[in-house]
Amino acid sequence: MVRRNPGLSFGGMWTFPGGVFEESDGPVPSPLDEDEQRWHDPSLVATAANAAIREAEEETSLQCTSSSMTWFSHWIPPKLGVPKRFATWFFLAPDYRGEVIVDERENDEARWVNAKDALALHAADTFPLAVPTWITLDDLTSAASVPALVDDTATNGPNWYHTHALGPVGLPERDERALCWPGDASYSTGDPETPGARNRAVVNARFSVVDRIRSATGGRTTTD
Repeated sequence: MVRRNPGLSFGGMWTFPGGVFEESDGPVPSPLDEDEQRWHDPSLVATAANAAIREAEEETSLQCTSSSMTWFSHWIPPKLGVPKRFATWFFLAPDYRGEVIVDERENDEARWVNAKDALALHAADTFPLAVPTWITLDDLTSAASVPALVDDTATNGPNWYHTHALGPVGLPERDERALCWPGDASYSTGDPETPGARNRAVVNARFSVVDRIRSATGGRTTTD
């Protein structure tokens, strides 16, 4: 993981290497319409994978093997309350070459850390994480092994995190609200108290995850 330089998007937070598409990565629909776009379009996924490989090398000097890239999740933030919105692909990249050399224009530190340790550091308030990064790490903690994770992801498809923001939850003085994803009963209603299955995270005023609640199967989808 890398720590973003202050002053940049997600400055001071620990993230996975990544960035925006460039023309060399492949074709991208223009504009990307989130309500109409076929996110599973193979050419678009290939462009995203190429961008991930390029960004990883630019930021860390690690060269990922294209044949091992497995699409792990897809994120879109809620439409309200977010100053910048990005459609984001996360990939598993178990095969790589090289040693980490940090590109200090974008990041000021890099660290190999397993998912459980990263979440523990975050809970101790020493490892700032954006919501997608926290959820991704939490998803990784359930993996029995890297090969098992890759096989499960390739078989069942990516986790789907097109996010809806819900109203305040819990005690008012705690200033917490919920973000939910497909599989949550509140996903279509917008009411956090809608009875039924849960697939959500509770975040505080800093949009730091304080709890994750899941009673549904999860957010996987194999359709557009």
